[in-house]
Amino acid sequence: MRTTVFIVLGLAALTAALLWVLPLAHYPPPSPPVVIHSQGPTIERLERLSHLVVTRVYVADVLVGEGEGCKGAWLIKGDALVGVNLGRARIEEKDEATKQARIVLPPPEVLQPRVDHARTRTWEVQRMTWLPWSADQDRLRDEVMRQAQELVAHAAASAENFQQAKTTAETMIRSFYAEVGWQVRVTWASPPSEAQKVASSPQ
Repeated sequence: MRTTVFIVLGLAALTAALLWVLPLAHYPPPSPPVVIHSQGPTIERLERLSHLVVTRVYVADVLVGEGEGCKGAWLIKGDALVGVNLGRARIEEKDEATKQARIVLPPPEVLQPRVDHARTRTWEVQRMTWLPWSADQDRLRDEVMRQAQELVAHAAASAENFQQAKTTAETMIRSFYAEVGWQVRVTWASPPSEAQKVASSPQ
């Protein structure tokens, strides 16, 4: 009788174990985590900046690209800085007796436009050809990201953003000189013409 009880209890335990384990067999094992190795960053160059950064512009857009045998859409997030190059500022009409001066600043410019890859999302990518060797999703995405950075720079360079940057820069500079007892009037130089841009660009 005791042996029969042990056999029944053993079968019940085995049945319960199978009922718990068998459903798990229908689920695939978890994928191994992505492992990324770095070869070690190198500093390509250092730059000493003399810009007064006055505002940051955030840009969002949806870009649709087609080519390389593929078609895709990306939700682009990016930003850029708008600043004034103080290295090109000039002090004019300086009066030591009354402590008044006029400062001429160059026009604001867009600095470091970038695509925020951490927030940018791939909406959809489709192959447009049946030939496996004529579809290159990576090249299409690279081209879209390159144009996205140009879009960020163009959006940041709007007249409204530049006017806001001018207002902020004027307030900051006047406040700075007021701390040392000077009254400063800020004026802005004219933006360079296309001919001047070409002449000053590196060959």
